[in-house]
Amino acid sequence: MKGLSDAETPSVRRLLQYVAPVIAQERCVDVLDRFIHEKELLAVAVVDQQQTPVGIVDRGQISDIFLRPFSRDLLHNKRVIEIMDASPIIVDINSSIDDVAQIIIDAGMRHMVNGFIILEKGVYVGMATGHALLEEITHRRQRDLYVLAHYDQLTGLPNRLLFNDRLEQGCRNAQRNHKMLGLVFVDLDRFKYINDTMGHSFGDRLLVNVAERLLATIRQSDTVARLGGDEFVLILQNIESEEDATTVLAGIVDKLLEPMPIFEREIQITASLGMAFFPKHDQTTDGLIRKADAAMYEVKERGRNAFLVYTPTMDHGKVERMSLETQLRMALNNGELSLSYQPQIQLPEHRVVGVEALLRWQHPQLGAVPPTTFIPIAEETGLIVSIGEWVINEACRQHLVWIEQGLPALRMAVNISGVQFKQREFCGLIKRLLEESGIDPQYLELELTESVVMTQAEHAVQTLMDLRTLGVKLAIDDFGTGYSSLSYLRKFPLDRIKIDQSFIRHIKKTPANEAIVRAIIALGESLGLETVAEGVENGEELACVTSHHCHEVQGYHFAKPLSANDFSDWHRRFVSAVR
Repeated sequence: MKGLSDAETPSVRRLLQYVAPVIAQERCVDVLDRFIHEKELLAVAVVDQQQTPVGIVDRGQISDIFLRPFSRDLLHNKRVIEIMDASPIIVDINSSIDDVAQIIIDAGMRHMVNGFIILEKGVYVGMATGHALLEEITHRRQRDLYVLAHYDQLTGLPNRLLFNDRLEQGCRNAQRNHKMLGLVFVDLDRFKYINDTMGHSFGDRLLVNVAERLLATIRQSDTVARLGGDEFVLILQNIESEEDATTVLAGIVDKLLEPMPIFEREIQITASLGMAFFPKHDQTTDGLIRKADAAMYEVKERGRNAFLVYTPTMDHGKVERMSLETQLRMALNNGELSLSYQPQIQLPEHRVVGVEALLRWQHPQLGAVPPTTFIPIAEETGLIVSIGEWVINEACRQHLVWIEQGLPALRMAVNISGVQFKQREFCGLIKRLLEESGIDPQYLELELTESVVMTQAEHAVQTLMDLRTLGVKLAIDDFGTGYSSLSYLRKFPLDRIKIDQSFIRHIKKTPANEAIVRAIIALGESLGLETVAEGVENGEELACVTSHHCHEVQGYHFAKPLSANDFSDWHRRFVSAVR
């Protein structure tokens, strides 16, 4: 789960592309003709007779010279050595990518496009672009983010996200091979008491030891995951009989009972285990989870330190759990959905230029339902289409209300789901909502993630073009977390890119994150895009992104998401304080 060590950091060899150099004494017009014929060529190295680099010429540089009137005739015999950049970045082929990234970033924005020259044993062997370099370090960071997103940081076990994926795969395999799958919920008895009395460090060490013992009791083909707190789950695959599975559970109960040394002390714990079988007890993953969970709670009620296999009687007398999907269908009509607004601040003036509209669900019984819980349900069921239309309409309405209250016209950023974006009439919907609300289109910004625009990229380009024709602004959200080709961004008619908050958090303590943020800002500059840093939570993070010339920020350092009325009050106080 750790990133690459210094010894494992790859060299720039993997970025090498051979680009035939030009000789220093070649005529400029001949080099110009080469750029005309090689449309993908961004820059070319200039070498002497010994193939030693002496400079670099980029497409923009030579094009600017020869676009002037009569320049071809006047400069016909001018040599390329007279116009080249005599200070290119030159690195050895064995240089680490991290080292070269720092050199490129420190050297300035133009090198993001021009790239750099690569030598082997002092002789020119090719070039690499700044875009290729940025893709490499970003993709490496993305691999680290994948691990963080799918594995528990304390125990190293799969987390809830990866568990769900493996459970689905396991059920499909069981169905295909006509075998059973066992799902086991493991809950440590009285863990909260242990954690509170012995301390969190003791509790963490206990959880790590439990994870190790659980791993020692299962086969390599099985899975142990931690869902959070003291909740563990096991996926037992290719079970021949229920007796085999219950033998495993009996062994786990006994194994966990063995004294456990922690910080020079010994402790004895117990656990409650509940199991359900696929396909016997349920043929859906959600149903299987509910039933294994019900069996585990039955063990708790009977006295703990045991295991039980699910039976239908375990559901008797229990209140049925709410169907979140059904409740969500009613939420819009019941007025349970609302928008909160997080300010976006322009740097360095600290001027409020916009807000991001964030969807919230206040359930009458459940309270505040997290967006991470209900948004996926809305997308899976298609409810996001009607909910998304309401969000855009409400955001436009609120924009005009604020203007009536005396606030300046602020950009209203709205997140667009991939399901919405792929709707055939999406552009028509936006056009209708603009006309009905009366909002000036330039103040509506649609935010899409990298994964959304990179799915069927050619179709996405056309849709974005159509949206741009309507006058709305377009932004890429959570930039840096997707696996898109960064150079592809040149084709999208975007206005700004939002740097994902995972790169901003603790940025001064994570040099790799700071390098990526600086590179993204430089990339944005080279593409004519503004950059917004998300998740700025303190003065240190603000100072860092400001020093790298990020255009805008948003985050808790300025304000958490606010209700419409609270935002109005906050805005007046903020403007007064800045003055």
